[in-house]
Amino acid sequence: MKLKLPPVGVKTGQSSIGLDIGFHSIKVVELVTHDKGFEIVNFALKEIPSHILKMKDRAKPMAGLIRTLFAEAGVKGRKVYFSVSGHNVVIRRAVLPKMPHDELVEAARWNAKEEILFNVDTASLDYYIQGESRAEGADFYELLTVVVREDVIPFMVDIVQQAGLKPLGVTVVPMALWDYDRAIYTPEPGIVSSYIDMGSERTRVYFVADGQLLFSREIPNGGKNITAAIIGEYETEGHEPVEVDEIRAEQIKKSFGLPAEDDSGTTEEGIPLTLIRERAFPVVSKQVEEFYRSIEYFKNQYKRDKVHRLIISGGGVGLKGLYQFMKESLEMEIERCNVLFQASSTAKEISKEDAKLIGPSLTAAAGLALGRCEKIDVLPAELKGSLKKTLIRWAPVLLIPVLVGGVVSHSRHMRAQVQDKVNKLDEKNVLLSQLQRKVKELEAPTKELENLVKDRNQLKDEKKELPGSAAFPLDFGEVLDEIAAIVPDNASLSEISYSTGESDDEEVLRNKKNDDEVDDKRVTVKGNIFGDPSSIQTTLKYLLEDFKNSPAVKDVKLIKSQPLDPGSYNVPGIDFELYVYPTLRGSV
Repeated sequence: MKLKLPPVGVKTGQSSIGLDIGFHSIKVVELVTHDKGFEIVNFALKEIPSHILKMKDRAKPMAGLIRTLFAEAGVKGRKVYFSVSGHNVVIRRAVLPKMPHDELVEAARWNAKEEILFNVDTASLDYYIQGESRAEGADFYELLTVVVREDVIPFMVDIVQQAGLKPLGVTVVPMALWDYDRAIYTPEPGIVSSYIDMGSERTRVYFVADGQLLFSREIPNGGKNITAAIIGEYETEGHEPVEVDEIRAEQIKKSFGLPAEDDSGTTEEGIPLTLIRERAFPVVSKQVEEFYRSIEYFKNQYKRDKVHRLIISGGGVGLKGLYQFMKESLEMEIERCNVLFQASSTAKEISKEDAKLIGPSLTAAAGLALGRCEKIDVLPAELKGSLKKTLIRWAPVLLIPVLVGGVVSHSRHMRAQVQDKVNKLDEKNVLLSQLQRKVKELEAPTKELENLVKDRNQLKDEKKELPGSAAFPLDFGEVLDEIAAIVPDNASLSEISYSTGESDDEEVLRNKKNDDEVDDKRVTVKGNIFGDPSSIQTTLKYLLEDFKNSPAVKDVKLIKSQPLDPGSYNVPGIDFELYVYPTLRGSV
C-alpha cells in the first residue's frame, strides 16, 4: 500500500535513514520515496538508560545502544542523516548584501559574532537563502543561519561512527519538521504554520510562512515535568497511603495522561484519577499558556493576523487528553504528526495504541530521511565518508597492485600533471588579484559604517537632551510574565527590583565604559534554588540559558551564587542574584 503524497525533491526509489538522537531516547526511521509519496520500511525507538545519561564519557555506550537498536529493528542500511540540538546550536535569521555564495559563509560568520557566546570562527556553519529583498537601491539575501559549537558535531559523529554507521549529513530539528510537513502538505501563499515539538525536557516552537522559518523559541517544560509532578504520596480510595516513584509515575502518565475532570476511574493501586489530574494539570496548563504567549508574540512581532496551522509532534503528543485540552484552550484546529498513521508501511505491525504513543516521536527522524539535509547541512566535509578514506582503510591489502599500477602510469601522466598544476597556479594568481581589488573596494563601506555608528551615537546623545522626548523604556508586564514563566518549580524568588544604573556609587560610575552602560536598565532578581548540588547546578544553568534565549531579555548576568546558611531552611540550596537586562522598547 502506498500513500499518495507530493514529491519532496529527492531521488525516488531510494531508501534513506533518519537518526534522531534525543536527550532521553533514540529514534530511527528508514523510508523509501516514490513519485507519489513515501513509505516506511522500518522504524524503532529506544529509551536511553538514566545511568548512561549521567556518564561524562558516554559516546561508547551510546554507540552500543544504537547498534542494538539497528540490530533489533533489522535496519540493514548504514548511511544516516541525523540532527543536533541544545544551547550550543544557534538558529538565527540575517539579512546580508547579495554576494557570491562562496563568500556568504564568512559573511554570515562575521554577522553572528556579536550574538553568539561561543567561538564562531571555529564553529560549524551553514546557511539557507530563504528569499531576496531590495532596499535603498541594494539587493539583499534573507538568510537562515545555523551555527554549531566546534566540539558538538565531532562528538555526535564519533557516536555514529562507533555504532558502525556513516553520516551523510547533519541538520537541526526545525528543518526536519519542516521537511516532513512539506512531504504531506503544500501550503498556499500567506499561510502561517507553527510546529510544536514536545520533548522530554524542553518544548520547541517554530513558525514558518511563505517558505521562511521566521521565529523559534524553546520552552523549559516537557514530558519530564509531568512525570515529576505525579511523583509522590497518594491516599487511595481505601485510605491507604501509596508512594509513586519516578518509574511508576512515567507508567501512569503513559497510561492515563491528563484525566478528565469528572473521571471516576483509579490506577491499579487504587489512586483516584482526579488526584492524578490535580498534579498534572498545572504543568500542562503552564505549557499550553506558553504556546499561547508564543503565538501572540509572533503575531505582534511579525505583523500577522493569524496562525493558520498548529502542528504538534514529539513524545509528549501521545499524552491522553492533551490534544483536547490544547484545542479548547487555544481555540484553534490542531494537527497531530504521526508517521505511522500518515504514511504507508511495510515495517513490523504494532497495535494502534502503541502507534499513538510511538508515531509522534518519529516525526523528526522521518523528516531527516525525507529532507536529507538539503537546506541546512552543518556536517564538515572532513567528517563525511569518502572514497579516499575507504582506500586508506584497505591500503594494506591493495598496496602491491597499487604500487605496480602507479609506477606504470606515473611517467605517462607526469607531464600532464605538471602542466595542470601550472594552469591552476595561474588561475589562483588571477583570483588573488581579484580578491585584493575587492579588499580595497570594501574599505569604503567599512569606513562609511563607522561614520554611521558615530552619527547614531551622537543622535542618541542629542535625543536624551530633549525634554520629555523619551517614553518609559520597559514593559514591566511582559518582563514579569517572562520571569514567572522561566523560574522553575524548585526555585523561589525573594526580590525583584528595577534599576537604571544611576544609583551606583561614584567609583562604579567611573569604571563604566560609556554612557549607555551608566544608564543601563536592569531588573535585579534574587532568590533561592533548593535540591541536591547536581540538580541545583542544572537548574541554575537552564535558568541562565532560558533568560538568554527569551525574546523579552537582552542579556543576563549571574552576580551571586552561594550556599544557604546552615539551618536557614530544612533542605539544602543556594542563594542567587541575577541582573536581567530587558529588551527596551524601540531597540534594534
